[in-house]
Amino acid sequence: MKILIQKFGGTSVVDEKARTAVKDKVQQAIRSGYAPVVVVSAIGRKGAPYATDTLIDFLKQVNLSVNVREQDMLMCCGEIISACIMAATLQKFGFNAMALTGGQAGIITDSQFGAARIKNIKTDDLRHLLESGVIPVICGFQGMTENHGKFTTLLHLVWRLMPKKLKFIPMWKAL
Repeated sequence: MKILIQKFGGTSVVDEKARTAVKDKVQQAIRSGYAPVVVVSAIGRKGAPYATDTLIDFLKQVNLSVNVREQDMLMCCGEIISACIMAATLQKFGFNAMALTGGQAGIITDSQFGAARIKNIKTDDLRHLLESGVIPVICGFQGMTENHGKFTTLLHLVWRLMPKKLKFIPMWKAL
């Protein structure tokens, strides 16, 4: 199975027109013989209601010295919203898509909130979804500690998600 990981930033999923363009990229990948994995960032840029920067600013209005754990949890919210909206968009166009948190996608990290590092990526569930014709829509910058109790941010999700044979399209070239 040829896997194509497509990463889309916040402005790529900000409105219906942008999400339709993402759908077109996913459809193009399928037509080219790939099983796509979609990774999305939180919707929009600073000022947009669910953008990461907006959520962090809101949290800091409540407490300037907020615990990094709570900041990471809030950042996950924007990513989850984006993944759900993008999966719903793909479903609207007849695709079998499923939104997944980083933890649900098998991303296991250490417990360094604010600067987590990937310890392991369990790809069995993702491979099963792909083999079943499901398009995973994964929250970017998320993982879960081994005890499945804490969400943490991480970098480089895409590079460690699948085997070396993947084709990666950076978000700035995706649309």
